[in-house]
Amino acid sequence: MVHFRDSIEDAIEQAIADGQIPGAVCLIGRGDETLCHVTVGDRAVEPERLPMESHTIFDLASLTKVVATTTVVMQLVERRVLSLEDTVRGWLPGFTGDGRDGATVRHLLAHSSGVPGHVNYMQRLGAGIAASERRERVLSEICALPPAYTPGSDVIYSCLGFILLHAIIEAASGRSLDTLAAESVFKPLQMRDTCFRPQAEMISRCAATEQLPEQTLLGVVHDENARYLGGVSGNAGLFSTAGDLSRFMRMLASGGELERARILRQESVEEMFDEQAASGNIRRCLGWRLPVTDDLHMHGAPTAESIGHTGYTGTCVWLDRASGVYLILLTNRVHLGRSAEIDPVRRRVGEIVASLIAEMRR
Repeated sequence: MVHFRDSIEDAIEQAIADGQIPGAVCLIGRGDETLCHVTVGDRAVEPERLPMESHTIFDLASLTKVVATTTVVMQLVERRVLSLEDTVRGWLPGFTGDGRDGATVRHLLAHSSGVPGHVNYMQRLGAGIAASERRERVLSEICALPPAYTPGSDVIYSCLGFILLHAIIEAASGRSLDTLAAESVFKPLQMRDTCFRPQAEMISRCAATEQLPEQTLLGVVHDENARYLGGVSGNAGLFSTAGDLSRFMRMLASGGELERARILRQESVEEMFDEQAASGNIRRCLGWRLPVTDDLHMHGAPTAESIGHTGYTGTCVWLDRASGVYLILLTNRVHLGRSAEIDPVRRRVGEIVASLIAEMRR
């Protein structure tokens, strides 16, 4: 096990030396056991150098889609507030015409709705629109976009689709996504450092992200659309630590429950991880990604039952459901610029963990 930890540290140190990341926190666990928890490098290099810490808070970027949005949707489905077969237009009447009418909540979760992948509304609409009017305007713009394909006929990863899911959650429940996630996911799991829009007392523990001309982002969401929408969005905006995420992954590995806190029913977890759509080397379940050969987003995931997700800022998680081993790798690679390459360290760390799982099975 010491050699295993050393291999993880070596992989991260090499990525730092190669200018790919400023630092990282990596946690590998299985059930109640932490197999490895390493902290390497810095959480900021500008405007001052600050060391990475085990409890550093990261901008999770697109991990928001699975940790918050997908989980809350499945909870609302359990409560029969929503159905996976509800049409998008049933909740968002502006989403109609041009072949969109058959798109469902299930399609949105599986990235097979036909909604295009991304538009930068911070650039497209600009600061001239009042903050109070931006959400409605962005929703209207997304609903009017020409579909990229007929719902269910293809898979295109769509941040915009998860912005629509955010709107559906709030239309169906009458409550905000951040409040629902805090009350029904983070609080019962004792994920005390997980939230949207970190408060002032948390900022000093955050990993810095992009160095913009006017400021270095610290405790402010990196994703432009989430930032434009006030920091809370279905596609991005969540902040957390490796320790908190380990509690979330343990909950999934044990079928929706952790320490007598039931977050999802076992059958909901099983449905969430059933394959929904595939295209080329992409396989999707509800919210999460399933592995295929040479999948750049699931490095090292050792079995077909593995599930995972990545975040643009340099974050990733995956769970090997067969063994119960999970991987959490948190970096802030965009602090070094958007061209900083994250795939090599994801691949190397994933391969090391996959080798450990193979040894466990012998």
